[in-house]
Amino acid sequence: MRDPMSWSIPLFRLFGIQVRVHVFFFIVTLGLFFRQMQLTQYDNVWWGDKFLLTVVALFGIILLHEFGHCFGARYVGGDAREILIWPLGGLAFTEIPHRWKPLFTTVAAGPGVNVLICLVCAGGILAAGFVPTLDPTIDPHRVEAAKLRDSRIYTSSYKVKLYKTGTAEEPTLKEFTKKQEEYETAHGKGSFPKPSDTAKFTEAVQEMGYERAVLPVWVVWAYRIFWLSWLLFLFNMLPAYPLDGGQLLQSLVWARTDYRRGVVVAAYTGITVSIVFLIVSIAWNESLFMGLALFMLYSASIKLMQLDTEDGPFGYDFSAGYTSLERDDEPPPQPKRPGPVTRWLQARKARRVARETEAKQRDEERMDLLLEKIARSGQGSLTDEERQFLKRVSARKRNTS
Repeated sequence: MRDPMSWSIPLFRLFGIQVRVHVFFFIVTLGLFFRQMQLTQYDNVWWGDKFLLTVVALFGIILLHEFGHCFGARYVGGDAREILIWPLGGLAFTEIPHRWKPLFTTVAAGPGVNVLICLVCAGGILAAGFVPTLDPTIDPHRVEAAKLRDSRIYTSSYKVKLYKTGTAEEPTLKEFTKKQEEYETAHGKGSFPKPSDTAKFTEAVQEMGYERAVLPVWVVWAYRIFWLSWLLFLFNMLPAYPLDGGQLLQSLVWARTDYRRGVVVAAYTGITVSIVFLIVSIAWNESLFMGLALFMLYSASIKLMQLDTEDGPFGYDFSAGYTSLERDDEPPPQPKRPGPVTRWLQARKARRVARETEAKQRDEERMDLLLEKIARSGQGSLTDEERQFLKRVSARKRNTS
C-alpha cells in the first residue's frame, strides 16, 4: 500500500487474463471529463455524451488493444496473464520468445485491433450511406458526414445544417433571418426554439421550408469510436519507446542487426520524440502531454540502463544466458500454439475417441457375460437381440483383426 504504483483494482478475468485498473486511470479520465465540462464550446453537449466518450469508450478501446497484445503473445508461443489499465494507457504483461519476430507480432497485434475497430465502424457508416473520414482533428461531439446519395452534409444534434426542402442547397444567412422573423411574427417574439431542443427546432425549420440534416445517433457513435480508435492508433505508432511504434522499430532494427542495436535505436528515437512532446506541452500548457513526454523519457532511459546491466564485463549481451556464448544463431523457433478452430477440432476428436473407447469397453463386458450364459445354459437360452449383438461384435472384431 505504500507504493502508489501498486494501487490497482482487479475487475475481472477473461480468457485466463486478469484485468486490473489503476486508481490513477480514473483520476486522469475524470480529469479529462471535467475539463470538457469546463469548456464553453461544449456548453450545449450533454454531460452523458462527454462521460461515455472520455471514460467508457476510451477504457473499452484501450482494453481491446491490450487484449490484442495478449493474443499476439499466445500466437507466437508465449503467454499473457495480466492487463493493467493505467493513467497513460494500458500495459499487457506478456512472456514471449527472445526473438524479433515474436516481438514484432505481439506488438503489432495491439494496433491491429485498433484498425479492426475502425474497419467495423467504417463498414457500419458506409452501410448507412455516409462517408467516414481519417481526419484525426475532427470534433467528436459535432460530427459532420457527407451522404453518398444526396450530397448533403449531415451532423450530430449539437450542430445545425439546414437545406431547402428537397434540395442540397443551403439557405443564406439573409434568407434564414427573414424566415425566422416571419416565424416569430406568427408565433410570438422569442418563440423560435434553440437547436438543442431537437424536436421543436426541427419542427420549426420544417415550417420555414427547410430540412435539418441530422445523423442517426448510432452513426454518430460509430464516428466517435472510429475517431477515438484511429487517434489512439496514430499515437501508438509514434516511433517512441515504449509506445508500439517504438517497439516495432526495435524489432525491425533487431532483424537487420542485433538485439542491442534495436534497443539503442528505439530508445534514442523515443528520447527525441519525448523532447518534442515536452516542448509542445510547455508551449501549449498541456499537462497531459507533459506527463506522456516524461513517461517516454523515463522509459527510454530505463531501457538503456537495463541494456547496460545485461551486458557482461566483456561487452557481450548475456541476456540469453552464458550458454549463448556457444552459438551465434537465433534459438530454434517455438512451436506455434494451435488456433481456436484447431483446438476445438482436437477437443471434438478427443471426445469422440473417448466415447468409442467407452462403448467398446461396455460391449466387451456384455460379451463376457453372454459367453458365461452360453457356457451355463447353451445358445438356446439367448434372445434374438443377444444373438444379433454377438454377431455384430464378432463381425467388428474380424474386421479389425
